[in-house]
Amino acid sequence: MNTVGMFVAADYVALLVRSIIGKDSSCFSPCFRYYERVKSRSSTRKSEPKRQGNYIDTFVKKMFGRVVVFADFLLNYADKKFVAEIDETKITPAPTHYIGKDGDERIVDLVFQCPLKNGNGSLMAVIIFEHQSGTLKKIPHKLLKYIAAIWDTEMKEGKPLSAPYFIVLRTEKRPHRGTYPKLTDLLPKGCDGKPLGHVPEIRYDVVDLPAWDFDKLVGGTVLRLALGMLHKMTGGNLDEFPEALKPLLEVTDEGQKVELTTELLDFVAKAFQANNRQLDATTVNKVLKPIFQGKEIAMIKTIFEEKYDEGIADGEVRGQAKAVLTTLRKRFKKIPKGIEQAVLGKSDPIALESLLEHAIDSSTLDEFAEML
Repeated sequence: MNTVGMFVAADYVALLVRSIIGKDSSCFSPCFRYYERVKSRSSTRKSEPKRQGNYIDTFVKKMFGRVVVFADFLLNYADKKFVAEIDETKITPAPTHYIGKDGDERIVDLVFQCPLKNGNGSLMAVIIFEHQSGTLKKIPHKLLKYIAAIWDTEMKEGKPLSAPYFIVLRTEKRPHRGTYPKLTDLLPKGCDGKPLGHVPEIRYDVVDLPAWDFDKLVGGTVLRLALGMLHKMTGGNLDEFPEALKPLLEVTDEGQKVELTTELLDFVAKAFQANNRQLDATTVNKVLKPIFQGKEIAMIKTIFEEKYDEGIADGEVRGQAKAVLTTLRKRFKKIPKGIEQAVLGKSDPIALESLLEHAIDSSTLDEFAEML
């Protein structure tokens, strides 16, 4: 993500804080000046749609990674026969190594172990998020790999095999058309038109979010917030995001309300950015007032000023790191990957300032590397 991308929320937040508080936010002036410099340099670039991907992945992992939300999703949208067999009070997250490399952040799909009520083992429930391709053609093959990965891991760990259960959450602008893809669709057909070979079919359920009416989304407060926001932000209805925030009125815990509002509006800001738009401060102000019921000024400052400062600090650190690398490239042409990664991994502004001095003064790259 470029530096300007980090300040998308900050742009409308600054206006929002000023419009609500009615004061000059002079305390932010250094931050504003830095932001304006970066923004002015980027304003000449050609505007083009940005890929969705990562910000949606981050949102769904954060929201559905909560056990209570995942359990709520299963209870309301999964196969009723499956739900009747599991003990929802004992659902626990499974590590990512069950479906890929341990700790691999690229894995968006979530795995949860669901013990059976009868004590005869567990079901391994996997929720698959499909929003980038818009189709489900690759789903059967992915699920086949997941089954193999889950069983291989359990066998290596000496555990009894779990029964896999897959549910796909599809987000797009339009509902899926036709039947859901099967594994045999990928195989050659015989003269009779039927697929050749002996291949087991993999069953999976699909929650096709574009096919659902927004008003008919069910579940607890946090689940409806997550599904509602995905429905609006991925369905091309960006200006309808205030409607998706209404379940926040049901939240009585102020801390949770602030946390959820922060996550949801961060997602909204990034969705607007992905479509080359910015949020309107007046709209956000109007939405938050009834939610915080007279405490909106304090809550908005709590949510956004902290977010703004974090974005500014992160952007400045990245800018310092890039300055170090630019200096090294001008002096030594090529930079080893290890040095580049070490510099980008630094988060201390003082340390980066020192590295910039060494980048200017060092006679060789080896000499500079000794300071890392």
